[in-house]
Amino acid sequence: MGFFFRKKSLFFKGKEKSITTLNIHRIIIQLTLMSANIIIYNASAGSGKTYQLALNYLKLLNKLYQEREFNLKNLLTITFTNKASFEMKERIILFLKEICKQTERGKLLFEETGISPEKAETFLEEIFLKYDSLQIRTIDSFLLSLYRALSYELDMPTDFQIKTYIEESLIEKALNKLFEDTKNIEGLFNFLEKFVDHLFVTEDKLKIDIKNKLIKFSEKIFEKITYRKELLEVLGIYEEDRVERVLVDFYNNEILQDSKDYYLVLYTLLKKKLKEVLNKEKLLFIGIWKEILFQSLAQFPEFIPWIYVKLGNLEGIIIDEFQDTDRLQWEAILPIVEDVLSRNKILICAGDPKQSIFQWRGGDPFILEEIIQKFSSYSIKVEVLGKNYRSAPEVVKFNNLFFSYINKNLELKKELLEELIFSKDEFEEKEKILTLVLKDFDWSFENVVQEAVNDFRGEVKCKFLRIGKDLERKSLKEKAKELIKNEILVILRELEKKGDLDDVAILVRKNEDITELSSFLISEGFKVIGSSFLKIKESPIINTLFALLRFLNYSEDEIALAGFLSGGFFEDSLNILKKYYEFKLAGSNLNLIEFVKNEYPGFWKNYIEDFFFAKKYLSFYELCQYIVKKFKLEEKRKEELAYLYKFLSIVLDFTFKGGDLEEFLEYWEKYSEDELEMPKDKSAIKILTIHLAKGLEFNHVILPLFWEEKHFTSDLGLIFYNGNIYKGRKEELPNEGKIGWYLEKAKTKLELFNLLYVGFTRAIKSLYILLPEIEEIKGIWKLEATKIFNKIYSFLKGEIENFSL
Repeated sequence: MGFFFRKKSLFFKGKEKSITTLNIHRIIIQLTLMSANIIIYNASAGSGKTYQLALNYLKLLNKLYQEREFNLKNLLTITFTNKASFEMKERIILFLKEICKQTERGKLLFEETGISPEKAETFLEEIFLKYDSLQIRTIDSFLLSLYRALSYELDMPTDFQIKTYIEESLIEKALNKLFEDTKNIEGLFNFLEKFVDHLFVTEDKLKIDIKNKLIKFSEKIFEKITYRKELLEVLGIYEEDRVERVLVDFYNNEILQDSKDYYLVLYTLLKKKLKEVLNKEKLLFIGIWKEILFQSLAQFPEFIPWIYVKLGNLEGIIIDEFQDTDRLQWEAILPIVEDVLSRNKILICAGDPKQSIFQWRGGDPFILEEIIQKFSSYSIKVEVLGKNYRSAPEVVKFNNLFFSYINKNLELKKELLEELIFSKDEFEEKEKILTLVLKDFDWSFENVVQEAVNDFRGEVKCKFLRIGKDLERKSLKEKAKELIKNEILVILRELEKKGDLDDVAILVRKNEDITELSSFLISEGFKVIGSSFLKIKESPIINTLFALLRFLNYSEDEIALAGFLSGGFFEDSLNILKKYYEFKLAGSNLNLIEFVKNEYPGFWKNYIEDFFFAKKYLSFYELCQYIVKKFKLEEKRKEELAYLYKFLSIVLDFTFKGGDLEEFLEYWEKYSEDELEMPKDKSAIKILTIHLAKGLEFNHVILPLFWEEKHFTSDLGLIFYNGNIYKGRKEELPNEGKIGWYLEKAKTKLELFNLLYVGFTRAIKSLYILLPEIEEIKGIWKLEATKIFNKIYSFLKGEIENFSL
C-alpha cells in the first residue's frame, strides 16, 4: 500500500513507522489549530459536520490540558437546538469511551486527537464529575447565562421569570398605561387620536375591533424585535430623538406625513411601557435581554472580564449551524468573539447556506461571509467538507446534477429568479436587483457537489402525476391530493413487499398536511408517527391531568371535573359519568360536583380532598408528581410516558422560575404547543415538515412537491433598505423602497431552493419525488417549488435517465 502526492513529488510507504497517513492528517490538523485563529467549515448535508466539530472540541480540550489550563468551562460550543446540543455532548463522550476501550475507531481517534486512553479516562471522569461545567448549549441559553451573570452590573433584577413570548394581556396592560399617560404628557392624546384617524383611512381591516387588532400588531412587532436588529435600531433612534419632537408637534395640531412614523412612534412608546410592566411583574422577555446584551457589551467592553470571572475564561468558541444564527444573537456574542481572537485563541464555525431555511425567523446565512471580511487581519481557514457519508451514490449523484446544473446555467437561473421575484411586474431596477440576488444564490450554492463515500445501491424516482384538465380548480386540488396519497400507498406497499419498510419519512411543507396524510395511512393499516402528534396537547394523559389541575385551581369548574373523569385515570371514573348522566335523565338537579361528593364519598375523600390538601403545602411540580404517583400513571400509561415526562419537565422548569399553578394554567396554550423529539421507532412511517426534518436522515424519503406558496407581504408592512425604513403598499413606495421590497421578497424565494436541497438530502437509500404534470396546473396555483423542479428536470431528463435512477 502506498500514497503518491504528485504535486509535492513525495512517496510514502504505508507500512513505514516513521510517518503514516493518520500521522500526516494529525500533523496537518495540529498545525491548523496552531496557525489559524478562525476555522470555517462549509458543511453540506451528510458531510460529517458533527463528527468534525466533536473532533475539534477534543483537540482543543487536549491542547488546554497540555498547556495546564484544563477546565471544561474554558471551551464554549454553541448549537441551534437543544437536540443538537445533546447530540454533540453524546458524540464527545462516545469518542472518549472509544479511545478508552481502544476499539478500532478509538485507535483512529487517538491518532487524530492525540488523546491517549489514560487521558481519555481523565477527561471522562472530569465530565461526569462536573457535567454542568460542560459548556455545550444553545445560543439563547448562553445569552441568558450572560445576562444573569451581568444582572448586577446592568442594574437589573436577578429574580426574574423568563418569557419567550409576549402574552396579549401584557401588551394590553402596557396600552392601558400609555392611555393613562395622556393626562400627563403633552401631545400624547392628540397623537393617539390622529393615529386612530389615520388607521381608519389607511387600514380597512382595523375598523372593527381596533383595540384587539392593535394588540395583535404589537405582539408581532415585539416578536420581530427578538431578531430584527434594524427594527431595534430604528426604535432606538425614535426613543432618543423623534418621539419627544413628534408629541410636541401634535400638541400644536400637526399631522405626520409619513405613515411609518405613526407606527414607529406608537411602538416606541408602547415598548417603554411594556418594559415597565415586565419589570413590575418580574418578567424578562427574550428580545429585551438580547437587546440589552448587545448594547451593553458593545458600549462597555470592560464587562467582559467580569463574564470570565463568573462563567470561566474562554479559550475557544465553536458555533454550529451558523446559518441559522440571527443578527441580534451574533451582535450579542460578537464582543466576546473579538476578545477571544484578540488573545490569539480560536473560533470554529460550521454552517451551510444551502440549508438556511429559518430566515423567516431571523436566520442570516450571510453573517458567515461577513466574518471573513470583518476578521481579515486574522489567520482564517475555510474548509469545505466535500464528502457525503449519508446517502447512496445514486442519491448523491442526483443532487449533484440537479443543484450544480442550475448553479452553472446563468440563463436558466436568471429566468427562474425573475419569474419568482417579479412575475409580470415591470420595474426599471430589475437588473440591479437580479444581479444582487444572483450573487447571493451563487454564494449559497458554491460548494454543492459532493463525493459519495458509501457503496450500497440506492435509487431516485421522479413520478409525474396526470390530473386531467376537465375539472374545476377545487376539484383539481382534491384530485391532485388523492393521486399523491395513492402513489405514496403504492411506494409503501412495494417497500413492504421487499421487507424494506423500516425508516420511511414523508416530508411535507405545512403542518396541516400531516394530519390528513396520517389519517389516510392509518386507515390503510400502517403504523404512523406524525410530527403534529408529538405536541403534548395531543396526549390524552396530559389533557386529563390538565383538566384535574384546572379543577384544583377552581373547585367550582364542573367542566374541568368532567374532563378529568372522562380520562379514565381510575377504574370507576367513566362509570361515575355514566351514572351522573342517568341521574340527569331521571330529573336530578344535582350538579356533577355535588353528585360525586354524595354518591362517591370514598373517591372524593381519598383523591379530590387529598389533592386539595396537598396543593396547600407542595410546590406546583411536587403536586404534579404526587398526582402521577397516586394514580400510578407511569405503570398504567406506559405508551404515553414520553408525553408525561415532557410535561413534568416543563412543570419543573416553570416551578424553578417561580411560576405557580394559576399562572401555568393561564399560559397553558403556549406550553401545550411543545413537542416531543421524533421517536426513533424505525417501524413507523414518519410524517413531518421539511423544517422539522432538517438535521435528520431516513432510509427512504417520499417528497410530494405540491406546495402552494402564500402571497408575499413584508413583515409588519415595513421595508428596511440602505439604512432607511419605508411603509406602505409596493405601488406607493418610492424607488428605493421598492428595491427593498423586491429584495425582501427575493429572500423568501431563494429559500425555496434551500427547502428543496434539505428535502432531497435527507434520504439514505431512496428518494421518491411526486409532483403533478406542470402543463395541467399552469396558471392555477402558486406551485413555485413544482415549477422550479420541472424547469430544471426538463433540461436534465436525458442525463438523469443515463445514470439509471
